[in-house]
Amino acid sequence: MRSRSPDVRTSVEGGGSPIDVERLFHSAQIISGSFDTLDDGLKGRVDKLVSWVNGQIRLGGERKEEVELQLRKLLATRLRLAADRRRIPAIAGEKIERPIFVIGFARTGTTLIHSLLAEDPGARAPLWWHTHDPSPPPGEVPVVPERIEYTGKELDRLIAQTPGLLTMHPYWDKRGHCLIEDEEIFTLDFQNAYPTLLHRLPALAMILEAGSAKEAYGFHRQFLQHLQWNQDPKHWVVKGIYHQFVLKELFEAYPDALCIWPHRDPAEVHPSTMAITAVLYGAITNWQMDFKELGPLFVQGIAQSVAAAVDSPFVDDPRILHVDFRKLTRDPIAIVRKAYGTWGLDYSDAFEGRMKAWLADPANAPDRYGRYRYTMEPYGLTREMIEGAFEGYSRRFKLGKFA
Repeated sequence: MRSRSPDVRTSVEGGGSPIDVERLFHSAQIISGSFDTLDDGLKGRVDKLVSWVNGQIRLGGERKEEVELQLRKLLATRLRLAADRRRIPAIAGEKIERPIFVIGFARTGTTLIHSLLAEDPGARAPLWWHTHDPSPPPGEVPVVPERIEYTGKELDRLIAQTPGLLTMHPYWDKRGHCLIEDEEIFTLDFQNAYPTLLHRLPALAMILEAGSAKEAYGFHRQFLQHLQWNQDPKHWVVKGIYHQFVLKELFEAYPDALCIWPHRDPAEVHPSTMAITAVLYGAITNWQMDFKELGPLFVQGIAQSVAAAVDSPFVDDPRILHVDFRKLTRDPIAIVRKAYGTWGLDYSDAFEGRMKAWLADPANAPDRYGRYRYTMEPYGLTREMIEGAFEGYSRRFKLGKFA
């Protein structure tokens, strides 16, 4: 579930044979021990992803085996989730009430807000180990440290593959305990192809149409139910960088959802977004992409989706609290306090104390791996180009020259 972005292909690798989707399904069923009739929707999405991968690049030898391994593991995890749901019917009865969604574009402070909201003793947030080893449900058997450590090793492999990534996004150093984005949850159902679960695919993530958003949110709820079953009652705090493009579908799935949406000058956002995109996908594609060509295409595609989002009547929905990035960075706790007051949620001294401790902890400092100097030139961008593309958005939220 993504906004519009360019279909950029990498150069062809070798002359290997395409991935066999039927063989993939058969092996995943054996691994998961789930031999029930496959859901047609899931099968269609897997077919679509494999066809897309086969059309992007011809894989050969070891690289093909690595891609198939990740796809097989992901599919086996999805089949185990379905088997758990059939085996434990009570999971489907779990109520997900008043979840908090941190929405908005990458590099606008969404991770900071998510991290602070997750410090509420009454909150629960999805973690890395949840998407990488969710079965059996945490409410069924004790979650031993080894299970979480096992998933952390996969994050170690991602970081080792993408040097420089921690400088831009240091939060992944929490390994199995790091907070995740909803795009990872959607990827479990093959509604997306997020690199944290599929970083061996040598291409940009697959672009899915917004029409799949209803199904994606349906699975999202199922996944939260899976994690919540037989656990202490708490409200969910989740985060995703594409929710703002499908607000109608989000509120249809979660009518009582509460959203917080930070806004930042696009001329500051997009050099940062392109830099982390280049570091991540450059490593995944062995630096075969032309990021100077990608930059303008990326901005153009995002700008079209932003224009549509700003025109949506849901932008002014009272369930959404809009936040200025400058105010957020000056006093993030004040922003959270305001959000709780707006939403009528209990705001405790213990919660504020935990947020203060989190902010003061050097292990959470945003520059603990150094600072990166963001610039536009390597990506073919100029301030004028970005300001022109996002003029309506900047005017609407008083950003940049409209501040």
